[in-house]
Amino acid sequence: MQTKLTPKERFCNILSFKPVDRLPYTDWGIRGATMREWLKQGFPPDANYRELFGFEPFNHGFPVNFGMIPPFEAETLETDGVYKIWRDETGAVRKDFIVTENEGFVTRSWLSFPVTDRASFVDMKKRYIAGDPARTPKDFELQCNNANNSEGNTCLRIPFLFFIAREWVGFENLCLMFYDDPVLIEEMFEFIADFVIEILKDKIKFMQIDLAEVYEDMAYKHAPMISPDMFKKFMFSHYKRVFDFLRSNGVKFISVDSDGFNGGIIPLWIEAGVDAMTPTEIAAGNDPVELRKQYPRFGMFGGIDKRVLAHDKTAVYNEVMSKVPFMLESGGFIPHIDHAIPHDALLSNYIYYSEIFKLAASGLPVEKPRD
Repeated sequence: MQTKLTPKERFCNILSFKPVDRLPYTDWGIRGATMREWLKQGFPPDANYRELFGFEPFNHGFPVNFGMIPPFEAETLETDGVYKIWRDETGAVRKDFIVTENEGFVTRSWLSFPVTDRASFVDMKKRYIAGDPARTPKDFELQCNNANNSEGNTCLRIPFLFFIAREWVGFENLCLMFYDDPVLIEEMFEFIADFVIEILKDKIKFMQIDLAEVYEDMAYKHAPMISPDMFKKFMFSHYKRVFDFLRSNGVKFISVDSDGFNGGIIPLWIEAGVDAMTPTEIAAGNDPVELRKQYPRFGMFGGIDKRVLAHDKTAVYNEVMSKVPFMLESGGFIPHIDHAIPHDALLSNYIYYSEIFKLAASGLPVEKPRD
């Protein structure tokens, strides 16, 4: 029988494709609109959901700020009683509802972005001074020590190339810029990679990093937002450079956070040194079982279709049992709901999901529901 592992040991063994006693118990946080509905359905008002569902320590973070310093000052530009047009903290001008009906699930309309050309990019760089002391708290070393000694795995989250550039110029503008101004794209990506290394070069020695997770969000439903050829041309070398730096400083694993269907970019990620991806969204066309067959040593997080939580227990059972036993056996998979738990997810279904998931994650039999 497999020896009981700590959460950190379990995490590292899974991504190393080594034997484990079971899969981790973890999931997304509960967003405001979902909790609003769950409270109506009987969720204990004073309960800690992580304790209630028995989640284990997971992805203990480090306090490094890779964002704009200072951020833009949020400013309302006009309102009409229903909508407001405002500038957010990233400098983007947006049109949003004044009253947000479903907290955590916001529909936004983007009107403009702070970077439109090289001159505005040069101006934006002033907000990305790597040596700014505000990038870490005064007790940075103490917080790192606490993370290093935590029961669960540690995780350094890094906004990266596509993610940051999209925040600066907007999604459509960025996609067009690969064709209209490739020189500026190359300059922006080189700057971002340099920025990440510069921030970390005198700080990473204090961090024992199990997982470096880079944020990209560079795919949509059924396809990446950038072709493999363009990834190879514009991004691959920066991935290699930053990931080689991380590896040389003791980082054990590297994952890419990219919603949607990443398809043909996955082999290039693997070549660049990526160990895993998250959240493996099912609605976008991902199939963890098929992906495991294609990429036998590539890790995955997520992969449990959030949409079944709005249906019935049979749908939940079929989703869990079609994936978790296979992935427990094949390794390299840390399953959880494949994105934020939606506000139409029934609390009763989620309770049932958490119960049968724990059984399946331990290799135990699960009876079919009778609903």
